[in-house]
Amino acid sequence: MTGELDQTISDVEEIAGEAIPEIQIKTQTMLARRDRMEMIQQERDNIDNLKQLAEFDTKQSELFIKGCKNILKANLAAGAKIDWASLYHDKPFPPFIFKNPVPLYKQVARETGVPPKSFLSELLFPSVKKRRLQKENDAKKAYDLKMKIYEEEKDARRTAHEAKRTAYMSEQSAYNSKVEQLQLDFEKGHPAAIQSFARIALNQIITPDSIKVAFDAICQPGEKLLVINGLLPGYFELPRAISYQYKKEAEEIVSIEMEEQEFDIFYQSILLQITLSALHIIFSAIPARHIQWVGFNGWVKNDNAGASQDSESCILTCKAARDIFAALDLTKSSPADCFLGLKGLLAESPQGTVAVRPIVSIQPPSDTGEANQAPDNSEAGPKPPEYLPGEFKQVTTKLVGEMLEQIEKNLLEAARDKDDVIH
Repeated sequence: MTGELDQTISDVEEIAGEAIPEIQIKTQTMLARRDRMEMIQQERDNIDNLKQLAEFDTKQSELFIKGCKNILKANLAAGAKIDWASLYHDKPFPPFIFKNPVPLYKQVARETGVPPKSFLSELLFPSVKKRRLQKENDAKKAYDLKMKIYEEEKDARRTAHEAKRTAYMSEQSAYNSKVEQLQLDFEKGHPAAIQSFARIALNQIITPDSIKVAFDAICQPGEKLLVINGLLPGYFELPRAISYQYKKEAEEIVSIEMEEQEFDIFYQSILLQITLSALHIIFSAIPARHIQWVGFNGWVKNDNAGASQDSESCILTCKAARDIFAALDLTKSSPADCFLGLKGLLAESPQGTVAVRPIVSIQPPSDTGEANQAPDNSEAGPKPPEYLPGEFKQVTTKLVGEMLEQIEKNLLEAARDKDDVIH
């Protein structure tokens, strides 16, 4: 499990065009997840009794299965509206506090051996008084030196603190400016800002900590369409254990795992719940004036991909209209029924060896502004030219217009030959 913790941050791929706020929020979320997993691992490491360890692992398996079965429910209950104010950094820099104790003369006097004042002794023996005064003078010099060192160190610490505070405030101001600009661009409907905000919203999705997901988003403002490409957990990445049993005779722990058919249903449910949660989050977080359609393509990595197999496979895909998605009863209907209501496509094999073709797949705009769409899940073969949304209508209109012009031109030439007049 420790190896997984070390890879939690490094495994997440950077996304082109990521804004500073989303990078920071994503990092904070991953660190919080890693900390929770480390706490569980530390608790497990402290158990030295095999029977108790089996009970602990069984409890963790039960919590994992329960969490997986309630992914959609948890995300619906959490709400998905993101408050812009929560994205700003407004935490003040801590005030300067110098914790070193202030030197005390009495303590210095004790350390230097200043004798207590004795009226009778000093009256009878003047040397006693002289010795005391000398000790007091030495103590006063030692005290003044300690106070000087104390004040110098305090001033140095205050100067360093002020330098850190200045840097902190400058960094905070720069970060908040990025958030402010992102919010302004989002309100104006800039595609890059909508994509960035969508990724921030999707970063709030609730899943068990051991399930790693990542999302990218591509906005097509002309169609008010957002396409989400989600990297989902692979079939072989998720644990299958239902419980753990301690075998006293063999002094070992044995895991009890789901049957293959049971795990297939369990795994499929996880993917569908993540998909529906993502759609719910986007439609809730982004207003209708920006987004009316959301396409979702769920991808899994093929770690053992051969030469004939892609490194990633699209395992499910769907395209949802805002009004159709709003009409779904996500709380009462099963995830499979809701996905079917969106006319989504799911790969026949959950292992990722058989892929589906994305219903809608838009590449990031190039210099020419081109984008590609895959409208169906047909077999590979000759494909018609792929147009931007609305471009096909323009092309056909132009083509018909050119045909009519050519026909009219041919008729006019024929009429001239016959000296006819065409009205």
